Amino acid sequence: MDERCEVDAEPPTTPTEIEPSMVNLARQVSCPTVAPARAKAARPSVRPRPLELATALVLAGLATFLLAAPARADSAPTVCDKLASPLGSDAGSGSAAAPFRTAQKLADSLAPGQVGCLRAGSYGDGLRFNHGGSATAPIVLRSAPGERALITGRMWVPRGSDYVTAADLDLNGNHQSESTPLPSPTINANHATFESDDVTNDHTEICFDVGSSSYGVADSTVIADNRIHDCGVMPAANHDHGIYVQAATNTRIVDNLITRNADRGIQLYPSSTGAVISGNVISENGEGIIFSGDGGVASNDNTVERNLIVNSLIRRDVESWYPAGNPLGVANVAQANCVSTRGIDTGGGGFTARNNVIASASELVGTGEGGFRPAAGSACAGAVPEVASRLGADGAPSDSAPTPVGKEAGDGTTSAPAEESPSAGAPPEGTHGAPPTGSAHGGAGTGAKHAAATRKRGTAAANRHRRAARRARARRARSARHKR
Repeated sequence: MDERCEVDAEPPTTPTEIEPSMVNLARQVSCPTVAPARAKAARPSVRPRPLELATALVLAGLATFLLAAPARADSAPTVCDKLASPLGSDAGSGSAAAPFRTAQKLADSLAPGQVGCLRAGSYGDGLRFNHGGSATAPIVLRSAPGERALITGRMWVPRGSDYVTAADLDLNGNHQSESTPLPSPTINANHATFESDDVTNDHTEICFDVGSSSYGVADSTVIADNRIHDCGVMPAANHDHGIYVQAATNTRIVDNLITRNADRGIQLYPSSTGAVISGNVISENGEGIIFSGDGGVASNDNTVERNLIVNSLIRRDVESWYPAGNPLGVANVAQANCVSTRGIDTGGGGFTARNNVIASASELVGTGEGGFRPAAGSACAGAVPEVASRLGADGAPSDSAPTPVGKEAGDGTTSAPAEESPSAGAPPEGTHGAPPTGSAHGGAGTGAKHAAATRKRGTAAANRHRRAARRARARRARSARHKR
């Protein structure tokens, strides 16, 4: 067996602060037949999906769509060219016998085409990809086969570090060395892939921050097969999202569970071009997805299709917002999605909604960890993929589905405009502002449960705006001081 592919049964004896309950380092892990690292370029734009996740898509008289996709990162044999372990040392060689100690050392050591594997355990201080790979030889950082590693702190893919992949990892953007948390992962390079990861920050900041007009527009980012949850400060203040596509082209957001984030599950603002958002479950966020723009630019040519977008807690499942005088988005479409009765609001303009199906609360079944699927016999049954929360404890149904309220999709109701324009700037802290800050739609149909949730998540609008303004000023000051 190649030394790169085999993890010794006897671990190194270097002292560490690893928690014994998190890892069994005595377990031998060996790689099967050597196979080259998979290039991201091989991923098709429409992903073949495993049969257990989706089959045909039939929506209200539409033709059947067949969705299929490349295998997940852990379905092919994995060669670990270099390794790190919580029991290793950065003075080591990165071999199975002498693994590195930190994720940063491992990432820095990888040449294009190499795969770096993290043994099970926790790795602190975040990670910056200081170089990239190529279209045919990406750099891959992942958990060791059969294990699961946790990286805490901020992960950043800066401009120039193209063709990197982070797969099969737990990423917690909390516990950062910065005095104030920053978005994580932050992506300012091209062809970055995040696949089969569990991403959160324990409600302290934005999670994915994709692209920046100042720090690097991101092209061809792929965010696939992840669980993205519990991102953003609570109570919600209209600034913190699960995925914030800020200045990016050709982004692919597919087959994820995006749940319980403070504000938008996915925000396209102010300049997302050519994104494809498909096959996701986007549930129990402040809002589901927003098309938007500002500062004379707008998000254009974005497609949101075949998603389950349900049970938004503050406003709509799909909506848009553009400030007065700003260009509206062009060629944006939300089609063939299943939404809850929170619905789709086209009143803000800039996108077209067609062939979407509305499911009542009784037509949605919780799958655990914030996920949902259409109940048998519902209008959405068979219409959208069922995305299970793979990384949940047991996949059991959640205690109860939130009571969705509001008007039917496409009723033309316009969300209240933002009372404060977004803060300027970009990563390292990211632009947090976004449309709009109005209260939830509802009126006579608003249930007591939603009203209570709304009161709990954001008391008085004035307090929210003052808090947001303070945060914006602090971020602008940090941006001026922060150098990487």
